[in-house]
Amino acid sequence: MVAPLARGGTSTVYVGHHLVTGERVAIKALDPFYLGHDDMVDRLLGEYALARRARHPGLLEIRRAEQTRQGIPYLVMEYLDGENLGAWIDRAPRARAAVLAIAAQVAHAVAALHAGGVVHCDVKPDNVFVLNEPGRPRGPRIKVIDYGVARLADSPPCENTVAGTPAFMPPEQWRGAPTAKSDVYALGCLLYELATKEPVFSGALPQLMTAHCEQLPPRPSLRDPAIDADLERLIVRSLAKDPSVRPAMAELAVALDALAAAVAAPRAGVCDGLAARLEAFG
Repeated sequence: MVAPLARGGTSTVYVGHHLVTGERVAIKALDPFYLGHDDMVDRLLGEYALARRARHPGLLEIRRAEQTRQGIPYLVMEYLDGENLGAWIDRAPRARAAVLAIAAQVAHAVAALHAGGVVHCDVKPDNVFVLNEPGRPRGPRIKVIDYGVARLADSPPCENTVAGTPAFMPPEQWRGAPTAKSDVYALGCLLYELATKEPVFSGALPQLMTAHCEQLPPRPSLRDPAIDADLERLIVRSLAKDPSVRPAMAELAVALDALAAAVAAPRAGVCDGLAARLEAFG
């Protein structure tokens, strides 16, 4: 039994059941319209190859890549019960410690992708899935999803192909040359929006491109004076135009862990440890 679950630009996700075990699974199938486009077929099937390069509890599991008798490619994925991060935030006010803890989970998951030689290229609220696990004492778990524009870290630049979501793309991604540090920038954009409730930049596509490539973002504390200096420092460093100035994703994950702990239980020892980690960022 298969039923539509969600629809994207070039594919549809269905919920199905394993015929033997009865387990629910998600099936992502390319729309038949794109069957004649080899690049679209290769991109969908390529998600499976990229996903196999990293294993982490915070990454969506893609179990198989197949084709129907009609040649329609599809992926068999784990079924997730919950909602994306944007909807989760909008549904009810969230404590800053909970938001930071989720951001830390995202950083750890994407760091695992980087360790496997993969750049996600589309870190944004829609691609962070908050699992529905009521009563979990340590707060909700997340899964980073959608490897549709992900690529190998050692792929050559492609100046004629720009892929990603404009509101979250750093200068090098606009030039067709994303790196692991591009995901750090995107997570910085996500953190900025979670902290201030406003995007870093807004406007039509040309304005977004110019802003991300040339303009310094307003400091988060100018939009919300309640933002503490440590969080602002993390965001500003992550949004540096020069990728070499941004922290590595694994470093950002550790700093977010410490910041979430400090916000949840402010004690001198915790804050001192946080200061030491942030000092490593320069």
